[in-house]
Amino acid sequence: MEKMFKRALLGTAIAAVAAAGSANAAVQLAGENFEIYGTAAAYNMFDSPKASGSDSTNTVGIESKIGFKGKHVYEDFGPDFLWQIESGWASHADSSWASDRGLLGGRDTFIGLGFDFGNLKIGRMTHASYDIVDWPHSNPGLGNVFDWNNDLGASFQDRADNMIRFESAAMGPVKFNVTASGMESSTSDIITSAAVYFTQDKFGLHAGIYSRGEAEDNSFEEHSYAIVGGNVYLDKLTLSAAYKLMEYGDNDQSAISATAQYLLTDKLLAKVGYASTDDAEGTTGTSDQAITARLGYLLPSTYLYMDVRNYDFNDSDESADTTRLLIGAEYYF
Repeated sequence: MEKMFKRALLGTAIAAVAAAGSANAAVQLAGENFEIYGTAAAYNMFDSPKASGSDSTNTVGIESKIGFKGKHVYEDFGPDFLWQIESGWASHADSSWASDRGLLGGRDTFIGLGFDFGNLKIGRMTHASYDIVDWPHSNPGLGNVFDWNNDLGASFQDRADNMIRFESAAMGPVKFNVTASGMESSTSDIITSAAVYFTQDKFGLHAGIYSRGEAEDNSFEEHSYAIVGGNVYLDKLTLSAAYKLMEYGDNDQSAISATAQYLLTDKLLAKVGYASTDDAEGTTGTSDQAITARLGYLLPSTYLYMDVRNYDFNDSDESADTTRLLIGAEYYF
């Protein structure tokens, strides 16, 4: 139930819920010029660590957000003016790792110009390649292994400030996105990222790349990742899989993800997911694994779900292993 819900690939049932929410409940104060949208979302998570002597915990995560967006079409000026201001998740307020921290403008917030051939934006946005990592390949609950996790010491941006982003218009079944950021200290520290999509009725393919050279002040080494994946739509069954290769300096680490979703009825779905990494080059005992399962229930503008998520980190080391039970709901407007 990530930020990419709005950008889900065609053919997924959950994306249809999000789209229905936007169509049925979005507040348009001036047509496309000004809209209010958002998500009211929360989950209860029971966490049962495997390590001896570790206490079980119960927490509530709040993934609610609100956003404002618009598109102004001029009569005497070629491109359209695009803008968006979106809040961060409320539950990130106390998370030292989360740069959005529930702030208005914490998530995708930008201005831009819309042309017939695509959109050019500046602001705070996600990297092109990260869109693929996040959705569909880190859902449900696979991000702990497939998304931000690595044992190389690398830090990859996902959503970032100081971003320049171009999103092409569809050229038949093909479209692409390109992003650049990371130049706040030196333009030589630039992060570049690109993603390309090929979409058909029964399947979709996508690939992305992220690259950053060695820091001007030598504070980090050259690092990058490449991802390739796809989806297959078989009536009520949707399959997805991806492979990601990460590199930091002279070392690398691989990650894989696979999911299967089946519509049991027009409202009830089941989804399972698997993700793993191998040992990072130059290390032993650093492989990780996630196995997850979900039951979801679809209502107009609403998604109810229950997840079981099992995590096995660092091979035979049980200190970070855990199993989680999540029960939650998401309402889109």
